[in-house]
Amino acid sequence: MRPVSAADECAATAKGRATMGHPIQRISRPAGGESQSADTDRARLLERVAIGLAHEGKNPLHNMALHLQLMSEKLASPERIGGSPIEKHLTALRDGIGRVDALLRSFGEFAHPEHLPPDLGAAVRRALQLFAYDARRATVQVIQQGPASLIVKSDSAVLGDLVAHAFLACIENARDGGRVLVSIDVNGGLAELELRGDGGVGNREQALPFLDAARRLAPEAECELSIETPPAGGARLSLSFIQPR
Repeated sequence: MRPVSAADECAATAKGRATMGHPIQRISRPAGGESQSADTDRARLLERVAIGLAHEGKNPLHNMALHLQLMSEKLASPERIGGSPIEKHLTALRDGIGRVDALLRSFGEFAHPEHLPPDLGAAVRRALQLFAYDARRATVQVIQQGPASLIVKSDSAVLGDLVAHAFLACIENARDGGRVLVSIDVNGGLAELELRGDGGVGNREQALPFLDAARRLAPEAECELSIETPPAGGARLSLSFIQPR
């Protein structure tokens, strides 16, 4: 007979406890699936924002650099009759600086939305501005209707993400020649945001992650979400929020 080892004693003790009605405690993995999904959804948006920000910020800055060069050349030349020759360059510089300022402000609000009011109109403006490059790259026309500001009962920490995911889902469903109609309306005590993407070739597979994210975020944003994806193509998303009294 072989000698009893420490491992044999541990196994016998565990078996005895299980037989006596004391179940062996198992180590379970903590439930963090929802948190990981939220992080994945956020990362997907930030990746798109970073690409668009690099492109949208680069163009006006290069344009400003060009006009600065032209200004320096004209300032070195004799004064012309009939007004300043650099006025149009100054106007272009002001416009370019304004575009970059608005873009970076929207990016800052998107990155830290917790301090913002739950403004549905502002959330739509940010989404359309930050993902304008996505729309152009997909050859999708974007049409916006409705007020620029509309306070709703929602969590500002997730409201912007919900609108962004809905917008990107419609872009993907209207990809290659379609259009996205974004409209805000007030119906009684409800604020309703409707996004409709159709008319293009579309790519439903690429739209699915954004639709899934919108479904997950809607309850957190106190939003009633309706999604329609007709067999013929396209998508229609309706987001309803209660207006605060």
